[in-house]
Amino acid sequence: MAAARRWEFVADMTGNGTVTISDFWLWIEWLYFWPGDALIYVAMEYAPGVAKFLELTPAKYGGPLSLFLSFGLWIAALGLLVLAWQFVDRVGARAAEALLRPFRRRPDPDFRRSSRK
Repeated sequence: MAAARRWEFVADMTGNGTVTISDFWLWIEWLYFWPGDALIYVAMEYAPGVAKFLELTPAKYGGPLSLFLSFGLWIAALGLLVLAWQFVDRVGARAAEALLRPFRRRPDPDFRRSSRK
């Protein structure tokens, strides 16, 4: 099955021999559609029955289906990134607290009794 999509990143997306401002928009487009196109490719490669039922072909790369799939996958990736950030923040705070605990002064429980003597 011939892939109608460029899977590897190339700086000169227009193929004119130089990198220009026109390539910048194509970089963004290439990156945005990558997850949706990859999901379509995986369905065609590893679940041909499902791909045939859904009428998935390489012509679907960069189309409306890929647009919506990519949007959902980017939102999911962003959500996972936020969850990972919160997890690392909590673990880091606990680790910092555990490392600082031995160096903190503890109040003397006998302080009041010893000062009244």
